Amino acid sequence: MKKIIFLLLSVLLFTSCTTKQETEINNQKDSQKTIITLWDSLTAWYNLALENSYPSQLESILNQNNYNYKIINAGVSWDTSKDLLNRIELYDDTKADIYLLCIWWNDWLRKLDLDSMKENIISIIDYIQKQNPDAKIVLFWMEIPINLWLNYSSNFKKIFKQIADEKDTYFYKSFLEWVAKDVKLNQNDWIHPNKEWYTIIANNIFEFLKEEGIIK
Repeated sequence: MKKIIFLLLSVLLFTSCTTKQETEINNQKDSQKTIITLWDSLTAWYNLALENSYPSQLESILNQNNYNYKIINAGVSWDTSKDLLNRIELYDDTKADIYLLCIWWNDWLRKLDLDSMKENIISIIDYIQKQNPDAKIVLFWMEIPINLWLNYSSNFKKIFKQIADEKDTYFYKSFLEWVAKDVKLNQNDWIHPNKEWYTIIANNIFEFLKEEGIIK
């Protein structure tokens, strides 16, 4: 009889603990927020393992600092602003809390029309805001070689702060900061980041998101 009572108590205790753990896991999932990163090969972990990309490293940093976020990496190599505009509806169901938007590098490399690029980026932001009015959007920018195509690059450079002001988005202007000039942080092509570069980027973005109160 004592054995039966002991077994029953053990089953009840196990069931109680399991239910509590499941409840805690479900509560964590319910409170988890989502970030989606939209860019080209610099987001799409070019020539690296996925866990070395800046979005993966940023997610780890957030979780280590008790911010309950998951990050969806929506980077596509060689993407232009027009390409992203054409596929932005693919993320309608995501309903992200934060969008990290940096989509222009290939526009510049191909010297595409500036008015069209600006219109594409504004249309992307408009679409996100229409689908998800409560989302926070961060428009990313970084320095470009101003000595290449002087007039084009000079005009190109002015567009992004204009868009951020016009559309009332957050503006992060130091995506690459000093790291782009350090050959030890580049892959062999001298264009794409290696793991260490991505680590610096992820930490810098984390500090920006925290200082601006974008992450909660």
